[in-house]
Amino acid sequence: MECITSVSYSLLVNDEPSSLICPTRGIRQGDPLSPYIFILCIEALSKALLKESMETKTGIGIKLSPGSERIPCLLFADDSLFCKVETTTSNRLKSLLDTVCS
Repeated sequence: MECITSVSYSLLVNDEPSSLICPTRGIRQGDPLSPYIFILCIEALSKALLKESMETKTGIGIKLSPGSERIPCLLFADDSLFCKVETTTSNRLKSLLDTVCS
């Protein structure tokens, strides 16, 4: 959090550095730290989904055939599949996402 909250920027205007700009709303798209923070968050989500999909009767994960292992998630160009469409499974997935987000 120190890297995110203590950042400041300086722009070059006519080859001269301007005064420091201190953002007040946290990290933004295009920030050099964005890819690293994204990777850290997705790693945590991936591990949580894998752990959840390996447990029996959770409904999390996609099983392609009766004898195969569960795949934690399937990602396509603009779609993501995580679980069966059932209330209990959806609530479990939401709880997992809330845990990872916190």
